[in-house]
Amino acid sequence: MSIRSGQAPFPVVRMVVLTVLLTNVVWAVALPLRLTRPPSAVGWVVLVLLAAASGVALALVLRAAVTPATSPATCGRLVAAQTVAALALWPVTFAWAEPGREPWAWVAASVIGAAPLVLRWPAAGLVAVGMLAAVAAGAGVWGQPVARNLVLTLVAAAALMLMGQVVVWLLRLLVAADAARATEAELAVSQERLRLAQEMHDLLGQRLGVIGLKAELAGELVEAAPARCRAETTEIQRLAGETLRDVRTAVHGLGTVDLDVQLRTARLVLASAGVEPVVNVEPLALPPAASQLVAAVVREAVTNVLRHSEARHVWIDLTAAGGSVRLAVVNDEPRSAPGRAGIGLAGLAERCAQVGAVLRYGPAGDRFEVRVELPAT
Repeated sequence: MSIRSGQAPFPVVRMVVLTVLLTNVVWAVALPLRLTRPPSAVGWVVLVLLAAASGVALALVLRAAVTPATSPATCGRLVAAQTVAALALWPVTFAWAEPGREPWAWVAASVIGAAPLVLRWPAAGLVAVGMLAAVAAGAGVWGQPVARNLVLTLVAAAALMLMGQVVVWLLRLLVAADAARATEAELAVSQERLRLAQEMHDLLGQRLGVIGLKAELAGELVEAAPARCRAETTEIQRLAGETLRDVRTAVHGLGTVDLDVQLRTARLVLASAGVEPVVNVEPLALPPAASQLVAAVVREAVTNVLRHSEARHVWIDLTAAGGSVRLAVVNDEPRSAPGRAGIGLAGLAERCAQVGAVLRYGPAGDRFEVRVELPAT
């Protein structure tokens, strides 16, 4: 299968892989020309044009195999075009083949070997069956050995398929590794934003609240102060209150992370770390506040798995039942300790309690569980 996710990193590596694959175009075009004997100059022109069309179609299929943005529909059309170009060569190569040679077997092999690079195996299998049937039919019609044509086709196709799968697989690994690094960086940035938000709320918010209280007390104690003093005191109260509201608004903005994005990030990060994620999420229409809270619990639970355990499996289940939403994040290694006070699971438990949700976490036999239950509305 071709690469599908993201933009291809390492453009030099991608070009090297494509160059290796394009070497197959040489023999897919040159051998049919070498092993065919047209009866006239016009026949040579026809043969060269058809062989060139077949080679171009093969090159486009191989290019799609290393191009992430190529859609499955486009890949299907490219393979169909290559198949049509190959079938156009079918009568002339069989009819004009040199004695004891099988030129069209190489053309059919190029189609069979390239198809699995861009199509799923069932579809590629159908292409292979069709091309092998054409090989057998051509050999039978023009009096060539059927078995020899089929064997040569299968051997050449297997060689192209094996080489293509290996180099494309290596490129796919590089793309997956790059995507995992980007996801881990995104998770680290999200964690840092939440840490700063929590610290801002705990420190700056509390201090501004104290400032407002002290200013209010000062206004009550100053009985004989001039009017300007009282006006300044009132201004201090107003500024402190506005600043506190602004800080809380900023903290809320820093803490908003979409649940769907967080689930995709968790799946990618766990997989890249060698942990098998099993995600079962019912389609729920959660309010923004509930979605952000569930996303925060998923993020913290996954972070703890990566930092504090050697888990091999993580189960993430999000369900709705009995008027409540329930999230469970369970891993198969019980040493997933909570994070630091104030920004870990303990801090999330306090945050959940403020909105009527209940967060529980801890070892459960040979597993570590993080569970939260919150009202559906």
